[in-house]
Amino acid sequence: MKKVFVAAILVIILSIAFNYLLKANAQMGMGQGMMGNSGTAWGTGAFHSNGERIYFTATSERGTEITHTGGPGSSGWMMMGGRLACVSCHGPYGLGGKHRMGMTKVMDAKDIRWSVLQPEFDAEKFRLAVVKGQDPDGTQMEPDMPLWNIGSEDLADLIAFLKTLH
Repeated sequence: MKKVFVAAILVIILSIAFNYLLKANAQMGMGQGMMGNSGTAWGTGAFHSNGERIYFTATSERGTEITHTGGPGSSGWMMMGGRLACVSCHGPYGLGGKHRMGMTKVMDAKDIRWSVLQPEFDAEKFRLAVVKGQDPDGTQMEPDMPLWNIGSEDLADLIAFLKTLH
């Protein structure tokens, strides 16, 4: 019984400490996970291009804000307030594939390597997919696809990076 009491006290203390750290994190402007609003904990020079940085972190070296609505992050499955980025669903090589979200939902992310997209997509159709969630035929994509608020220069950089994936 004494061990159970000690374990309960330890759990309470750890919970209070964790809650305190989360509040401190939010007060330091780091409410979007451990990276903060500046976006990346990777450091300067970690990416070969702005497009690569956008793909992996949803941040721009221009300092322009890249945000989203909807998508898997809105359902709470991104742990610890993690920042959603292209890589979250499409993987490090843009191949996409099936991903389990939470305990029950399965999402099928499209292969977004430009060589695969190009028969269907041009730059404008890609912009409509990213910004409005619209397939090339004009139909709405699945709600798993976030709607991104991204500027035209950053979108051009992202497309340039997708063209390097093979």
